[in-house]
Amino acid sequence: MNIQDAKIDSEVAIASKEPREILRLTCEAAYKVVDRDDVNTRITMARFAALLVHLSEQADKITKKNLAIQGKLVGLSWALVALTFVLLVFSVIHR
Repeated sequence: MNIQDAKIDSEVAIASKEPREILRLTCEAAYKVVDRDDVNTRITMARFAALLVHLSEQADKITKKNLAIQGKLVGLSWALVALTFVLLVFSVIHR
């Protein structure tokens, strides 16, 4: 296995982790002491990653609420179809 394949496998392993674990790895990389002067960029990227994780979790909560509401609406729609059918049958019988 060459170096590129090892890097790809490493990235795939990281991507399969939970968002909080990925965020922790990103923050650790951002605050790691290195000899380069891109500290502000790394810290900004870590903060942006934190924001994305937070927004992702909010989107998950809202999606779950929406799915619950949609399930109720589907149930009510089927109840309305059944009620309409029953009323149609009664109207045909009473003619």
